[in-house]
Amino acid sequence: MKKVLITGATGLVGSHLTAELLSRLQQGDTTYGTPVVVARSDASWGKLDWVLLRRGVATRLQQRTTAQLEYLDDCRRLLHDERPQVVFHCAARIELGKTKNDEQLVMRNVEMVHNLITAALELPADERPLFLHVSSIAALGNHPSANGCIDEQAVMENLSGASAYARGKFLSENEVWRGAAHGLSVAVVNPAVILGAMSPDSGFWFNGLLHAMRRGAHRFWIEGEMAFVSADDVARALLALAETPSAWGKRYILSAENLTYRRFLSQVARAAALPAPTIRIPRWMLRLTLPFSPSMAAVIDSYKRFDGSEIMRAVPFRYTDLTQTLDEMEHTIEKI
Repeated sequence: MKKVLITGATGLVGSHLTAELLSRLQQGDTTYGTPVVVARSDASWGKLDWVLLRRGVATRLQQRTTAQLEYLDDCRRLLHDERPQVVFHCAARIELGKTKNDEQLVMRNVEMVHNLITAALELPADERPLFLHVSSIAALGNHPSANGCIDEQAVMENLSGASAYARGKFLSENEVWRGAAHGLSVAVVNPAVILGAMSPDSGFWFNGLLHAMRRGAHRFWIEGEMAFVSADDVARALLALAETPSAWGKRYILSAENLTYRRFLSQVARAAALPAPTIRIPRWMLRLTLPFSPSMAAVIDSYKRFDGSEIMRAVPFRYTDLTQTLDEMEHTIEKI
């Protein structure tokens, strides 16, 4: 059994990845052993427990530890003491909108990846882990391919004007490729806007969106288009990549479907038993009215389509229909 370490285990991707791993373990899959899950503080474990209980997974099946990944010594402790064979780096600091801490946000996120990569490279060559990094479509360039969609070849060429979130993701990826240049086995995923169930008190953007829609914002929609993917799909894609050495050394966009904002908001309204939006308003007005995920906020002022098909050619993987994802979140929606 491979030993696994998951950073950011109480966040959206990390918690769903932990749930997927433990679910497989409970079902007798011996590919991976009991994972080591990492959070910034003990105060956040409740968010992970909520996801595990929702999935029907025992909350005792993992080894929990806290670490400040902005400090190299904490990263050394994790990798040198635990000696994982696979590291899933899902941790990232996130703030919505533009704040006075933008540059600090960029620096902290890049530091985390830099320190983990450095600690991994300090290990003997035959003990270095596979490093799978969760980035974002916000880190990609804007030039579509021949099919009109942005694919893995679209590299950001100019950071001027990019959001702190996008710059942090882009620069963090550079640290991963630095590790690859020194012999570390790596893979990067660039998820679209991620949908998944989180506890009502988690501060998750989708829960805030539901609150706003219940207060009347469900009537409004804007022009534009964006790509979406479920958190469960991101988790399954990461595990599929970890099990397919021929897929390492590359990046993969994770995009299940491109939806207009109107269609997306209509699907959310339907899941929440609300009328579909009927009033078109300017994008800037909806941005002030509704909370958005950083990856959506980074691109909400334009039409963007993303091609998430490459991963299906690289590993055995298929996307979940987004309607099904929202339907599975219905129980959560009713309690928000």
